[in-house]
Amino acid sequence: MKKILNIYLIVATLLAVGCTDDPFEDLEGTGWQKERNINSILVEGQIGTAVIERDFDDAQITIYAKYGNIADISKVKIKNLDLSYGSTTLNGVGTTLDFTSGTSSISVVSGSGETLTWKVSLLPFSSDLEGTWYIREIGLYADMWSWESWGWEKYELITNYLPELSPELDDVFTFTVEGADENGNPFGDYEHISGNDGGYGSFSDAAQGWDFNDRFRNIPTGTGTWLRDFERNVVIITDADKVEHELSLELFAESGEVSLKSDVDYYSELFDWDVQAWTYEELAHMSKSMWYKLTRNKVLQTGNDIASLTVIDQVGDAVIDADNKEVTVVIEDNGADLTAIEITGLNVSYGANANRAVGDRLDFSNGYTSLITVSSEAGESSTWTINLQIDIDVSDVSIAGTWTIGEIGIYSDLFTWESWGWEKNELLDNYLPNAAAELDNTITFSVEGVNSDGLPYGTYENNSGADGVNGNFVSDDASWPESDFNSRYRKVPTGSGTWVLNGETVTITDAGGTDFVLTLEIQTETDIALTSELEYLADLFDWDTQNYSYEETAHMSKKMWYSLTKQ
Repeated sequence: MKKILNIYLIVATLLAVGCTDDPFEDLEGTGWQKERNINSILVEGQIGTAVIERDFDDAQITIYAKYGNIADISKVKIKNLDLSYGSTTLNGVGTTLDFTSGTSSISVVSGSGETLTWKVSLLPFSSDLEGTWYIREIGLYADMWSWESWGWEKYELITNYLPELSPELDDVFTFTVEGADENGNPFGDYEHISGNDGGYGSFSDAAQGWDFNDRFRNIPTGTGTWLRDFERNVVIITDADKVEHELSLELFAESGEVSLKSDVDYYSELFDWDVQAWTYEELAHMSKSMWYKLTRNKVLQTGNDIASLTVIDQVGDAVIDADNKEVTVVIEDNGADLTAIEITGLNVSYGANANRAVGDRLDFSNGYTSLITVSSEAGESSTWTINLQIDIDVSDVSIAGTWTIGEIGIYSDLFTWESWGWEKNELLDNYLPNAAAELDNTITFSVEGVNSDGLPYGTYENNSGADGVNGNFVSDDASWPESDFNSRYRKVPTGSGTWVLNGETVTITDAGGTDFVLTLEIQTETDIALTSELEYLADLFDWDTQNYSYEETAHMSKKMWYSLTKQ
């Protein structure tokens, strides 16, 4: 019953409407059409979207255009125009505007007949990209599992990882605006040319066997075209092979620089946890994006380092100490003229130059050193010391090799100048048992070359043996007046250091910089002794005590030695 009543009510309402005035009668006609807006406009030569501003009857439009693309500034054609509903204008699509004075006007009439005049200004377009650019940096972003509590992220210059990319740093980019598409997006010619070095960089490292050009060469070299998509804020570069490279654009208002960025495939699942070669992994798998940061000002490189150096008859690679500006090269022992050692290879920091070149000759006659000055592209200079060493036959160096300790002995003079006096050789560990711990040590003399004085030198190691400890020159006899004799008998240092051999004199310098001067006694090809004179203190002999073991140890010993046998 309720549904029937509802139907009756609807029918009655319709009959009532049919008998009265039309309820939409006020919306018919144009009296309600009050709007006189210009929603959008596109004119000949326009770049980008017009700026439309209205404050009641103050209505203004600013259009940016490339004047070179306008045939007649007094007759600029309207290519597209969108007005508010019901409004009209005499300046429709296909008509022209006169911008001789820089401004023109468009009158819009609303549907109700009201008129609003819009002031239209035409200004020269200045593109964020148009012009010449230089490279500030080439970088990458690596995500090292940043979603984990232990993860991190990293921004790195790719040139720090791939030295063969450095030649790219003097390249020049040029963007020329030619016009705009139907959406006002500017487009034009693109050029990426090599700089003064005449070559592009490579995303590779031949020494490592790495080549990442397919991964990171996302900003093309050579010529092509470009389009700026304002809506998506990207730049699309089309290279000479018609391949499109879509790049995100970032503007740095304060510095006036721009960044062109490209995403790269992220392969964290391919990370090799066993090898953990971080540089390779960041490049190959963990990087997410790469970019070129461009600047209007040419970037002068500041590096003034020597990257590599080779000379004639060189043995092995040069050792480069960048902190101290030193390079050490080793040459064959062939009687070469030290006043004229030829440079066969020289590489310096990118953009830098040196006062020496391949083919020049270095003079090493003064202390086995020579100098090379390297000046950066920015004009900063540094002077490098080149150290020359002569490679020698290790078999000619009697001390070379690894040795075991046969004995540690002392020679004591018990008043030999008297008719009743005597002399004595003794094993030191018979008096100082703690010294025996040194007997399983091994001593190694490694030859590195000849120093500036023509003397063999190298590294030294006195390593503890199976017991893991070195000897200690301390007595455990409580009856002795003193027990610690380390200052008297530690003549052969433990640990590591360096050595120089001058005739029969071996100078060992320990890790702390203390020199130990020893005499080398060669007995056979496999047996030598390192000997040292001891301070002779016969005047301190205690005749009342007559503890001969103590006296020999403390006062009457004149010499000590390590007897060594080559392994």
